[in-house]
Amino acid sequence: MTDHTNTIWIACHGYGQLARYFVKRFDVLDAVENFVIAPQGLSRFYSDGNYGKVGASWMTKESRELDLHNQRQYFDMLFDQTLSKVDWGKCSLKLFGFSQGVTMISRLAAYKQLTFDQLILWAGGMPHEQTVADWEYLQATSKIDLVIGDKDEFFSQKTVDSQLAKVKELTGIDAKLTVFAGKHEVTREVLSQVVS
Repeated sequence: MTDHTNTIWIACHGYGQLARYFVKRFDVLDAVENFVIAPQGLSRFYSDGNYGKVGASWMTKESRELDLHNQRQYFDMLFDQTLSKVDWGKCSLKLFGFSQGVTMISRLAAYKQLTFDQLILWAGGMPHEQTVADWEYLQATSKIDLVIGDKDEFFSQKTVDSQLAKVKELTGIDAKLTVFAGKHEVTREVLSQVVS
């Protein structure tokens, strides 16, 4: 982060990814004006049968409440160490989640009551446990985008419609839907188009 930074991003990766590789997608952003923070899912595992490739997960159903507690502590530490001295009068905040990271960034936003300019929900769903009360703090000026590939193997039109309705129900904001030609992936070309 420098004196020229005017946009801070928090980007949560998807299941089986590592933050250090995921963050490279954001090289389409002007590095002088944008500062991207890509937190790492706390549960790492070997994602192939040869103990070679490592991936990470934000959580599973096992010890779910403990994982949620640990994640809140992790994000508190991240904010205290990285963002405590940011002049938010000079910087905007943008939030990004991909796949399982959509649930994580949504939890983070509501937990920390983050006032963001843009929230990009890419090929994932908001948490089942969230209620309208979690989002009452949100300002109507915030923008929410739902992005999905037309060949995404995890999403049907019914699922997309359901997520659009859920975003509206929880936040009161009509999300803008972007459908691109592709699968369950983040592409630089589409990311550069969605960024407002």
